[in-house]
Amino acid sequence: MTTVRASSIAKSCGAVVLYVVAAALVLFSFAMTVEADNPAAFPGRRDNDGAFGALLCAGIAALSAAVAVTSLSRRLLSKVVCAAIILVCVDRVVGVAGQL
Repeated sequence: MTTVRASSIAKSCGAVVLYVVAAALVLFSFAMTVEADNPAAFPGRRDNDGAFGALLCAGIAALSAAVAVTSLSRRLLSKVVCAAIILVCVDRVVGVAGQL
Protein backbone atom coordinates (compact mmCIF):
# COMPACT_ATOMS: atom_id res chain seq x y z
CA MET A 1 0.00 0.00 0.00
CA THR A 2 2.80 2.42 0.89
CA THR A 3 4.74 1.76 -2.32
CA VAL A 4 1.62 2.39 -4.41
CA ARG A 5 1.08 5.72 -2.66
CA ALA A 6 4.74 6.69 -3.04
CA SER A 7 4.62 5.81 -6.72
CA SER A 8 1.49 7.91 -7.19
CA ILE A 9 3.10 10.88 -5.45
CA ALA A 10 6.24 10.51 -7.56
CA LYS A 11 4.19 10.45 -10.77
CA SER A 12 2.25 13.52 -9.69
CA CYS A 13 5.41 15.45 -8.83
CA GLY A 14 7.01 14.42 -12.11
CA ALA A 15 3.95 15.58 -14.05
CA VAL A 16 3.97 18.94 -12.25
CA VAL A 17 7.64 19.40 -13.11
CA LEU A 18 6.95 18.56 -16.77
CA TYR A 19 4.08 21.04 -16.89
CA VAL A 20 6.29 23.77 -15.38
CA VAL A 21 8.98 23.03 -17.96
CA ALA A 22 6.39 23.14 -20.74
CA ALA A 23 4.99 26.47 -19.55
CA ALA A 24 8.48 27.96 -19.24
CA LEU A 25 9.35 26.83 -22.77
CA VAL A 26 6.16 28.39 -24.15
CA LEU A 27 7.02 31.69 -22.47
CA PHE A 28 10.59 31.44 -23.74
CA SER A 29 9.29 30.89 -27.28
CA PHE A 30 7.47 34.24 -27.07
CA ALA A 31 10.64 35.93 -25.80
CA MET A 32 12.70 34.55 -28.69
CA THR A 33 10.63 36.35 -31.32
CA VAL A 34 10.43 39.82 -29.76
CA GLU A 35 12.84 41.19 -32.35
CA ALA A 36 10.95 39.63 -35.25
CA ASP A 37 7.59 40.87 -33.98
CA ASN A 38 8.81 44.48 -33.71
CA PRO A 39 11.70 45.03 -36.16
CA ALA A 40 11.48 48.84 -35.93
CA ALA A 41 12.68 48.70 -32.33
CA PHE A 42 15.87 46.90 -33.42
CA PRO A 43 17.50 48.85 -36.28
CA GLY A 44 20.10 47.26 -38.50
CA ARG A 45 20.33 43.98 -40.32
CA ARG A 46 20.42 40.92 -38.12
CA ASP A 47 20.02 37.21 -38.66
CA ASN A 48 16.57 36.10 -37.59
CA ASP A 49 16.96 32.70 -35.97
CA GLY A 50 14.30 33.36 -33.34
CA ALA A 51 11.55 31.68 -35.35
CA PHE A 52 13.41 28.37 -35.44
CA GLY A 53 14.09 28.56 -31.72
CA ALA A 54 10.44 29.36 -31.01
CA LEU A 55 9.34 26.34 -33.05
CA LEU A 56 11.82 24.15 -31.20
CA CYS A 57 10.61 25.40 -27.80
CA ALA A 58 6.95 24.93 -28.76
CA GLY A 59 7.64 21.40 -29.96
CA ILE A 60 9.49 20.41 -26.80
CA ALA A 61 6.78 22.03 -24.67
CA ALA A 62 4.05 20.06 -26.45
CA LEU A 63 6.04 16.85 -26.04
CA SER A 64 6.62 17.57 -22.35
CA ALA A 65 2.90 18.21 -21.79
CA ALA A 66 1.99 15.01 -23.62
CA VAL A 67 4.36 12.97 -21.45
CA ALA A 68 2.92 14.60 -18.31
CA VAL A 69 -0.67 13.83 -19.27
CA THR A 70 0.14 10.18 -19.92
CA SER A 71 1.44 9.77 -16.38
CA LEU A 72 -1.77 11.28 -14.98
CA SER A 73 -4.26 10.02 -17.54
CA ARG A 74 -7.24 9.90 -15.18
CA ARG A 75 -7.04 13.48 -13.95
CA LEU A 76 -9.32 16.00 -15.65
CA LEU A 77 -7.15 18.95 -14.59
CA SER A 78 -4.11 17.33 -16.17
CA LYS A 79 -5.96 16.90 -19.45
CA VAL A 80 -7.13 20.52 -19.41
CA VAL A 81 -3.62 21.85 -18.70
CA CYS A 82 -2.14 19.66 -21.45
CA ALA A 83 -4.77 20.82 -23.94
CA ALA A 84 -4.14 24.46 -23.04
CA ILE A 85 -0.37 24.11 -23.46
CA ILE A 86 -0.75 22.32 -26.79
CA LEU A 87 -3.21 24.95 -28.06
CA VAL A 88 -0.78 27.74 -27.16
CA CYS A 89 2.00 25.79 -28.90
CA VAL A 90 -0.13 25.41 -32.03
CA ASP A 91 -0.90 29.14 -31.95
CA ARG A 92 2.81 29.82 -31.58
CA VAL A 93 3.69 27.61 -34.56
CA VAL A 94 1.03 29.30 -36.72
CA GLY A 95 2.25 32.75 -35.66
CA VAL A 96 5.91 31.98 -36.32
CA ALA A 97 5.42 30.08 -39.58
CA GLY A 98 5.36 33.29 -41.62
CA GLN A 99 8.79 34.29 -40.31
CA LEU A 100 10.59 31.21 -41.59
